[in-house]
Amino acid sequence: MKKTTAVLLAAMAVPALADKYAGEFMYIGAGARALAMGGAFAAVADDISAAYWNPAGLPSADRRSAAFMHSERFGGLISYDYLAYSQEYAGDVYAASFFRTDAGKIADTSDLQWYDTGSDGVFGEDGTGEPGDSGNDDFDPSTNPDGTEGNGEWDPGEELIYDEGRITWDSASDNALYLSWGRELSDQLAVGATSKIIYRKLMTYSAWGVGLDAGVKWSPTESFAVGLNLQDAFGTWMFWDSGVTESVSPTAKLGASFTWPVSRFHSVITFAADGDFRFEGREYAAQYSIPGAGISLDTHLGAELMIKNTVGIRLGSSEGNMTAGLGFTVPISGYPVSLDYAWLSHDQLDNTHRISAGVGF
Repeated sequence: MKKTTAVLLAAMAVPALADKYAGEFMYIGAGARALAMGGAFAAVADDISAAYWNPAGLPSADRRSAAFMHSERFGGLISYDYLAYSQEYAGDVYAASFFRTDAGKIADTSDLQWYDTGSDGVFGEDGTGEPGDSGNDDFDPSTNPDGTEGNGEWDPGEELIYDEGRITWDSASDNALYLSWGRELSDQLAVGATSKIIYRKLMTYSAWGVGLDAGVKWSPTESFAVGLNLQDAFGTWMFWDSGVTESVSPTAKLGASFTWPVSRFHSVITFAADGDFRFEGREYAAQYSIPGAGISLDTHLGAELMIKNTVGIRLGSSEGNMTAGLGFTVPISGYPVSLDYAWLSHDQLDNTHRISAGVGF
């Protein structure tokens, strides 16, 4: 059952689906801290994962840092890994982030044989009186071109011949390299951009793609910030070796955050909210949509209690699914080392667990 589900999930990436959901693998996220907060991070964006959530937040992160995250999605059906490094140079902050989604080995059953009995599932000629064989389903190119029995194609209702020797196994994976840049224009305003290089593999097919994100972060006060990340700003294009071209429509990720210091307990509380505005006609797959207009909205809400810059307790909601997590930051040899965990619930599939680690130096 799990392998079947993995095949179905991987099939979402088939070129035939073209534009809608073509960039789904790029919306998983980065960093267990942000994911525990429901992915409401466009305006927070103050660590190395800002390269993903909003590159304009990179100047708020440690000037040089590294991070890694591993996730087992939907009960271990799909693995997801993230690796990043950031470095300051001449007042700008640059980052390189690598993302990989792997569905493991999946079965190719396209070479299986079948009994060409027609939609009634019974051998024989029409009108012979055999059960289920009284309808006109015998294929004839002249008199009955819509017939299903003997047409040389598999039709619904016909029985497959299960032969393990005809089943082959191959892999499905998505890989993306993000090259990001962020710069402070003033104490209140920062900008950033991310170029994306994508490689996808689905069984015997593969594709290359390129795209660009552009972000801005405005912090009028120390406690309030607004962030905007225009993902796939000019459309992200992927070119399959089958000759099919996919495009990913832009997504406007708009967020706001508010921080409230609780000096008595040496703590800081952060509240954040994001809205992902998409333009690819996700009507039933989105939380909110405008029928016929192709515009949809998914929401992300999050809260974090950071105690003495050491312990983080987080709750959130990602597209209506509850999230939660914990984090710890401790100095080791003078360098801040963080370990974070995030949990994501799902109403139809198994829950997802994410663990990430980071260091500033």
